[in-house]
Amino acid sequence: MKFAQCPIRRSLGILGKKWSMLVLRDFGILEVDRFSRLLDSIPGLTPRVLSMRLNELEKEGLIECVENGKSPMIVRWTITEKGRDVISILLMFTAFGSKWHADMVFEDKTPRTLNELFQPKVMKII
Repeated sequence: MKFAQCPIRRSLGILGKKWSMLVLRDFGILEVDRFSRLLDSIPGLTPRVLSMRLNELEKEGLIECVENGKSPMIVRWTITEKGRDVISILLMFTAFGSKWHADMVFEDKTPRTLNELFQPKVMKII
């Protein structure tokens, strides 16, 4: 079988953009759902770039805007089924970094497993 396009290359088209994986991490693992909270949780991310990433992730079907009947000024986002499929990939990145880059990731420089890092709720994803 021959691919029309490499699936890794295609996936990196959106996931490989700066901040995309961290935004998806915040939606899927940390359960952040508001623009301002995303900015607070990802140091260095600017409002302009966050807005662009949210639009791209929504267009790609990884997240969706949730209507708030109470106030049109409050915008919330949620991760879609397609976006949840990315979470297991992000957890594997976390496992790799926690094992092989523990000296830079953790203050005590001690490697950790995913089970040591996350609640059982998150671990059910993979």
